[in-house]
Amino acid sequence: MKWEPISTLVRFFCLLLGAGSFGVAWHLTRMGLVDDVPPPFILVAGLAGLAFSSLALVGRYPAPKRQV
Repeated sequence: MKWEPISTLVRFFCLLLGAGSFGVAWHLTRMGLVDDVPPPFILVAGLAGLAFSSLALVGRYPAPKRQV
């Protein structure tokens, strides 16, 4: 497996998506104080934020080797 670099524009969008996902997780946590919000929704939003943020930080993604 080879680590392919991603463009700056994609990194910027991943950073925005990561921040947005953390914001959604925080909002769902706050909303859970009043209503009943299932914990998997909060967990998935937090994990998506972590994945997008780490992709924006590292700037590379694992890609399988191409067959020639």
